[in-house]
Amino acid sequence: MANNEFAFNLLRKINDSQNVFLAPFSISQVFGMLFYGARGDTAKELRNALGYQKADLPNNLVHVSFNLYMKEVLQNRNSSNGYDLNTANAIFVNQNFPLCFKYRKEVQDLYEASIRELDFANDAGQSAEEINDWAKQKTNGKIDKILDHMSPSTLMVLLNAVYFKGIWKVPFDPRRTSENAFYNNGMTSQRKMVPMMSMTNRFFYTRFEDFQALELPYKGDRISMLILLPGQPDGLQALEHSITPEKLSDILEKLHISKLRVLLPKFEFQFEKDLTQNIIALGANRIFRPGEADLSGMTSNPGLLVSKVIHKTVVQVNEEGSTATAVTKVHVSRSSPREFVVNYPFLFVIVERGSKSNMILFLGRVNVL
Repeated sequence: MANNEFAFNLLRKINDSQNVFLAPFSISQVFGMLFYGARGDTAKELRNALGYQKADLPNNLVHVSFNLYMKEVLQNRNSSNGYDLNTANAIFVNQNFPLCFKYRKEVQDLYEASIRELDFANDAGQSAEEINDWAKQKTNGKIDKILDHMSPSTLMVLLNAVYFKGIWKVPFDPRRTSENAFYNNGMTSQRKMVPMMSMTNRFFYTRFEDFQALELPYKGDRISMLILLPGQPDGLQALEHSITPEKLSDILEKLHISKLRVLLPKFEFQFEKDLTQNIIALGANRIFRPGEADLSGMTSNPGLLVSKVIHKTVVQVNEEGSTATAVTKVHVSRSSPREFVVNYPFLFVIVERGSKSNMILFLGRVNVL
């Protein structure tokens, strides 16, 4: 629940005109690593910003919980019955701040993450190159560059790079994909013709007063994409402000089988952002401030703080998924189905359905195609 609270809060802090694709579970991992070494008011701010306080999650369970979820979520990655998930989490720290042996060992054991000390001051260019090479290797080349340059004054960088592409349990037939209108920013004046996938089938679906929800499962049934479509073309911002972990649970509980004709745009985009200001907006200020950041659980040298929080993701939604698969034939009765037409801005949530927590792995906003 803490991860989902953090996910929705973070989305709300990002400019509402942007397309967004967040990996809140992975961002939470990186900040969990930081939280492990934070002390005093710095730790309190992080605890509130990351949703641990509201979820009433004891500090000692934060790290164990992440470790268990990581193993559960990642065990099916790259399998023929699962999904393609490449994730890279790391802390890169100025070599003048050697990390405590206990912190390094326990964080690597709990989070399976990389911690490296680099010479930012004397060789910022080489440091940036090493970080890019590391991200490329960890994501199997899906993300090949995450930094253009590095400031010599950099003290610590939290890095998170994720690539995801799932395989639909029931693929869309490419022969049914056609050009249809999508209203960018929900405005008729910004109408654009885009490739729109089409399928008539039985789906898990529900409708509320101000939005509709459709579930599209990936192969293996552990992970699903939930499409949240506002009731009006200009209703995305209101939907974002009303969505909560409790509301998500309510949506998932109320899904029921309905016969639908679904029209969903194909899309692919990269999202890259320094999340520093967004994390500050959530209330975690001290980790970025000289003289205020208390990371004494990480290093005995005073003065260490976070310089950047870099997040880069790639999302692709098309007919089949990550590999070409045979189109599944579906028989539908002749009566007219309800239509679910995604032709204006919407949210999508990729949820881990194999556990009771409905952990949000990815959260996206599509405003412009």
